[in-house]
Order: sequence, then structure tokens, then C-alpha cells
Amino acid sequence: MPSPERPAHTGVRAAAMPVFAPLFHPGTEEVMVRWLTVHVPVAPEVSDAVLPDGLTSAAEPTVGLWVAEFIGAEFHSPTGVERRPSYLQGGLSLRCRRDDGADGAYALVTYVAGLNHGILGRELFGLPKKQVRSVTLDEDGAALRFVMTSALGDTLVTGETVLGPTADPAPAPAWFGRHFTVKAVPSAEGPGADGPAFDVCKLVEIPWRMTDATPVTGGATSLTWGGGSTDPLQLFAPTSPPVARYGTARLGITYGKYLADVTPPHAFGLPSWG
Repeated sequence: MPSPERPAHTGVRAAAMPVFAPLFHPGTEEVMVRWLTVHVPVAPEVSDAVLPDGLTSAAEPTVGLWVAEFIGAEFHSPTGVERRPSYLQGGLSLRCRRDDGADGAYALVTYVAGLNHGILGRELFGLPKKQVRSVTLDEDGAALRFVMTSALGDTLVTGETVLGPTADPAPAPAWFGRHFTVKAVPSAEGPGADGPAFDVCKLVEIPWRMTDATPVTGGATSLTWGGGSTDPLQLFAPTSPPVARYGTARLGITYGKYLADVTPPHAFGLPSWG
């Protein structure tokens, strides 16, 4: 009996899972963004509790709540440029310090509206991305309203900013330029005797830059945390009134670097099926 012909293939090595037909090829990102950052001062004990090994609290603990529209995202890799349609996402990054004393941002969670738009950043860098039902960022005169709704239909956060003049040069603060995350890949062999086991659990630093910003506006912001047991955002109760900045800019994210092996950080939220 004759053997079947071997099917043609692209000649490109698999770059990600699934290896038979990769979902993406690793690459750097360039994208225009319509971006809001709300600066939420938080208690030092909250900051200390959620930061992983290798990071310490900033002198002024602050959560940067950001909501943004990503417009014409381009992912550059050796195989070419992959372009994706516009989509919205938002997240929380906690101001922190590495051992060199310079401030950075620890990515707590990122919420992505749209199928697969968050996969590359999560699988490549370990960015804490979760798909949600919706993210909105709507202008109404001098008011800017934002809402994020979980995949289960729960409100994660809702708020409003009254826009006015500001001296801020970019819609995101300078400390966002060094983003840290923990890339944690569970072991295929299951948990060990002491709890969850991981094939990889490393602290990662991801450099990114925001350039070509248009004039930035900003002002006082009201917000209400939701999330409940799955996303306990209520932990980040403001210790003083939040303020915001808003504008458009070009965002570039390049390859990161591993800094150290770390103990898996404590989880504060439950899986959505728990």
C-alpha cells in the first residue's frame, strides 16, 4: 500500500503553542493608543502585600489604573508584520522599586476585550491578561467615562474624569517605562507536595516607551471598584482623591529580560469557576 504524500509545510519553525499551527510568532509591538491613566494612591501595607519577591514598594504607593484603545497594533517578528484590528483593554499596574532604586510598574492584571488579542503578551512575557466582556472609554464633552465588565458580566471598575489642562507630557507616567511581571507556567505533572508546581516562575522586566504624544488633558476622577472574589480590586481603596491624564501617543514594547527565579506570589482572587 503506497504511503501518503507528506504534506507541504511553511519551512518556519513553530514559534509558540500549538506547535502544529502556532497562534502567533513572538515579536515586538508598535501601536497608536488613546490612553487614560488614573493615579490611585494606596496604603503601603496593600502595596507590600501584593508585590512579588525582588520588588519593593515605592515611596508613594500608587496604582495606575489604565484604560486604552489600541489602534492598528503591529507585531514585528522575523516572519514579517502581523496587524490586528483596533481593540480596547485596561489594567492595573502598581508603582514599585527594583534593587537599583529606580521606580517601575508591577503589572497586576490586564483586561482585554476581543478574542485572542491578549495571547501574545501573556504567553511571551507573562503579562497578566484576562479576557473580558467589554472595556469602554467614551468622551462626552469635558467628561471621560470608563467601564470594564468581566467575562461573567460583573463590573470591574467604573468611573469618570473631568478633563482640563495639565502639564503632564504623556498620558502614562514615566515609571510605566519599566514594567515588571511574573511569568508563571504550571507544571504538566501537577502540584507537588508543597502546593502548585511551576516549570517556569521568573521575574521579568519589560521595557516600553510612549512617544509622539498629543497634548494631554487630565483632572479629578471618581471611580468605583468592583470585581468581587474573582478580581478583588476593592483592595486598592484610594487613600486620597484619584487624578487622571488622557491623550494619544505611540506605544512601543520590546523584548524583556529575566531577572530572577521567584516564589509564586500569593493569589488574592479566585478563578472564575471557583
